[in-house]
Amino acid sequence: MTQYSAEAKGFHGVIKAVVDINKNNGEINQIWAENVTPNTVGAAGIDNWLKEANNQKSVEVDAISGASISTGALRKAAIEAVQKSGAIAIKNSMDTVSGASQADSHTKEKDSGVRKPANYPLIKEKMFDYDVDDYAGEYDLIVVGSGGAGLSAAATAAENNASVMIIEKQGIAGGTTNYSGGVIQAAGTDLQKETTKFQTDCPENHEKEYMKAGEGRVYQELVHDFTQNSPKNIDWLAKMGIKWNNVYGHTEIPYAKDYFADRIHVYEGGGMSGNGIILTQHLLKYALNLGAKITYNTAAVGLINTDDSQRKVCGVVIEGKDRQLKYLKARQGVILATASIDQNLALAKDLSPQHYEDVKAHHCWSVSTDRGDGIVMGMSVGAAVTGFGGTIDFDARTGNGTDDRVPTIPSIFVNGNGLRFVNEDATYAYEFRAIFNQEKLLDKPTYQIFGKSSISGSSSPWNEESLANDVKNGLVIKADTIADLAQKINIPVENLVNSVNTWNKNAAEGTDPEYERTVGVEPFSGPYFAYRNTPGNLGAIGGLKINQKCNVLDVYNQPINGLYAAGLNAGGWIGSYYPGSGTAIGGIVHQGRRAAKSILGLE
Repeated sequence: MTQYSAEAKGFHGVIKAVVDINKNNGEINQIWAENVTPNTVGAAGIDNWLKEANNQKSVEVDAISGASISTGALRKAAIEAVQKSGAIAIKNSMDTVSGASQADSHTKEKDSGVRKPANYPLIKEKMFDYDVDDYAGEYDLIVVGSGGAGLSAAATAAENNASVMIIEKQGIAGGTTNYSGGVIQAAGTDLQKETTKFQTDCPENHEKEYMKAGEGRVYQELVHDFTQNSPKNIDWLAKMGIKWNNVYGHTEIPYAKDYFADRIHVYEGGGMSGNGIILTQHLLKYALNLGAKITYNTAAVGLINTDDSQRKVCGVVIEGKDRQLKYLKARQGVILATASIDQNLALAKDLSPQHYEDVKAHHCWSVSTDRGDGIVMGMSVGAAVTGFGGTIDFDARTGNGTDDRVPTIPSIFVNGNGLRFVNEDATYAYEFRAIFNQEKLLDKPTYQIFGKSSISGSSSPWNEESLANDVKNGLVIKADTIADLAQKINIPVENLVNSVNTWNKNAAEGTDPEYERTVGVEPFSGPYFAYRNTPGNLGAIGGLKINQKCNVLDVYNQPINGLYAAGLNAGGWIGSYYPGSGTAIGGIVHQGRRAAKSILGLE
């Protein structure tokens, strides 16, 4: 037995492949990787690639969709290592092959070979149990999607001794949750009391804030159930090894200040984009250790119904890379957890105006498989939808409004007529809802206006060097006077001069009578700068209509037997804008658990 190795550049750095070969019979004994960056999407993909490669005793295994850069690099290095041995012939020495639908860095690549969903059901006619000659498997629950909601559902089902199968389109679990910070909002926890000044905060206040932010578009029973159970979900995740260590708050929601508190819980290694992989890997390992099953590179393309008085959803039609349809039976229920219509431009045009305009023009950070599969399947059996219209936006360059520990610099946002229109330190999606409305109203861009004096604070997204570089590259416009700046960005000079003068006059007195901003209320001086507000999209808001049990409702507001939805696949629990970090992950974990418990009759 002899070991051979080679290296290749992956997304997080150079990866080393080591192959142990028996030269007597020309077979691979074992393949492993070194220099893998832990707690990354690449590491999760490499783990899955190695399992498949060692199972097949081959290095010619497809790269893993969802982690194609890292697994493609490992594949390349492993092939090179085998070639060094001269003991095994390589049929195909391509660096990567099909199986790369979404790179570690959200770079669009080749199709994974898994059939993509359409705007209409892939199974064109309603399918009944009697149409199925043979089921490929039978489970208590089938969960479609392995993001935070799907994994939470599977883990809950498995810990209650139910058999569960997870269907995942990518080659790794976690979906868009992997790319989140993994933070969760919860009120009244021990950690909140230990680390913040909000000693008397409670789920009731948390509910009131979310209801205000929902602007009458959310269903109170969903918000109530989420906020009441979020502290319990923090404890449940801790049981799996998640180590919660910090709590902070979101920035302002102007009309909900009475109910604000620091509620965003952060775990060890979490809080930044990409850290959600820690959460999803804990959930996945917990579920699998308890007996849950998962199938990768497989699309759910239809629901199966009983043909009796119950008219119950009793199974799922699936399709893998071989394009063969298979049928799985769900004895107790199906949970749809495939996110919203994030990457489906056609559905966004039909259902969600802000998301449509946004994704059409800007980058969406959700995984490419978030295309509304579950929503389309639900609609195919008569499900109602709710909550569409808004989107989850933030400025990926400045990070403005994402964290109350990072206050907005002294600056103002102005519309195409040079007029201020929003509290600039409001939470990010609230700001971008206002930005969207102003830009649609006037068909002109909006800008963040600030001065050189604005960038001196520690929270500034710019320093002198980076600002000079952005000016050079045309990302920021510079002028010595406000009048000159207005001319350069083609907005009325008098209006912009008045807007800046009004801000500076009020800010000198520490007030903002126009929009009641409380942070960064300071005058700014020249030279002056204009940065065009540019959204980065984190996904759509809206989905299938559900009740408190997460049972999907039909267009007559009646439960569809056997069909449940969780997380961002469901609508009605987030309003017209995203109310702050920790909402999505908190909600998807809760609803995944709730759906599984409801199916199993536990609560």
